[in-house]
Amino acid sequence: MKSIDEHRQILREIADTAFTTGINSLTEDQKLRYPNLSKNEFSAFIAKCHEGYKIAQKMLINEIMEYQGLLPKLKSDLKETRRKRDKITEEQLTANIQVINHRIRSFTHIADSIAWTMIGGEIHIARRFHIGENEIKQLSASNLKHAIETADEINKSLNHFALLSDLTSFIQLGDLLVKGEAGNFVIELKEGIVNSNISDFLNNLKTNNEVFDEQKLSGFDKGTVKQIKRVIRQQERMNRASNVIRHDKGLTPDGRQIRVYTPQIHTEKYLRELHEMHLQLDEKTWSYNVIDNCLLIGMYRDESLDKGGPFIIEAMLKEKAKNYTIIDWQSITDNLSEPIFNKPLSPDFVIDVLTGRIKVIMGLDYDSLIDCFNNVGLKTRWLTVIETKRHKTIDNAIFTVNDMAIEILTPNGESQLIGAGIITKILYDSIKPSNLAKQFLNLNDQDFHGDDPEESAT
Repeated sequence: MKSIDEHRQILREIADTAFTTGINSLTEDQKLRYPNLSKNEFSAFIAKCHEGYKIAQKMLINEIMEYQGLLPKLKSDLKETRRKRDKITEEQLTANIQVINHRIRSFTHIADSIAWTMIGGEIHIARRFHIGENEIKQLSASNLKHAIETADEINKSLNHFALLSDLTSFIQLGDLLVKGEAGNFVIELKEGIVNSNISDFLNNLKTNNEVFDEQKLSGFDKGTVKQIKRVIRQQERMNRASNVIRHDKGLTPDGRQIRVYTPQIHTEKYLRELHEMHLQLDEKTWSYNVIDNCLLIGMYRDESLDKGGPFIIEAMLKEKAKNYTIIDWQSITDNLSEPIFNKPLSPDFVIDVLTGRIKVIMGLDYDSLIDCFNNVGLKTRWLTVIETKRHKTIDNAIFTVNDMAIEILTPNGESQLIGAGIITKILYDSIKPSNLAKQFLNLNDQDFHGDDPEESAT
């Protein structure tokens, strides 16, 4: 396994290749005129961006496959070590497996950042591609050779870029996400006689305008029947995703009708505060800030890491708050949110966060968050445990803290519950809590949905 310094170097090299090839191709004059480039200049710039993505993709495939290739033996050794009850070796092997999985997540995060750029940073599009599978995808277990060959063929065009879905964490529909002059589209690849037979069967249904029913599957074995049903579910999800992407409304994978809303007020983020905290680390080993009196942020390096700095935020919240969440911002690689590479932050800072050289710890005080929302004018309160239980009989997946949900009252007095999407926007999308409250207040009554001011139930 590579040393931490070797890993940092390759992570930075791949990120720079992916995200600076395009901008480095511009002259100083063109940078000043961007985004008002001529059509030819812009086309050349996009071609260079795609060139960087294509090179980075090959590097990501090599790195991820190398690390995934180390896991089978380590897991086998861990199983044997546990049988022998060798605790010291078990801890070492477990730590090595965790390091490998985190490094794979870091590489996957670069692919997520490329995909995020391809979809224009639209979270509602990212959610349409995500079907809730959170396991790291195994490249060796996927249709890798066929996908690479197809991507390479598409990528011969300067104006197109095909990204392998399995390199990302959130593109979970189709095998390739393709960016072209006409926009984004997903390709589902088929390989082998079985897949060919399934395709023929489904194409015949479509050609004859027939509705699928299980009686038509009598000529297939159980394995093929299971695969046909899986393909139909996949096609249905892809159709629903495409419909929402094209029309800003449609069905979610679970069948919920939604409409996408574009916020009418400017989104305020606390990225400048993060940047200033990072600059403070040039003079000391820690920095601290509070956003909207409810989000506590601590940043630590070197001896402050060893002396318990990352635990200070939790200690502060334990003393003053009853209801709170603590996160290590490195966990951004596990969340469906704006990737860290897409934020206007120093590349050195980004690599330091992903490799643990700098720890960013955030603590969200929910009681103070409710106060923040109320101060902005958005009526917000805790539901009691009993009230929350009543809501859970309707929707067991509602967001709760210590068995309590948080209620928002719309301008017309309608009750809505805060969803996990709001918390993600604060912690990982770096949006100020007060700004989210303003976005909710700015929604029309028919647009209001408590989970996310960008999506509404219809």
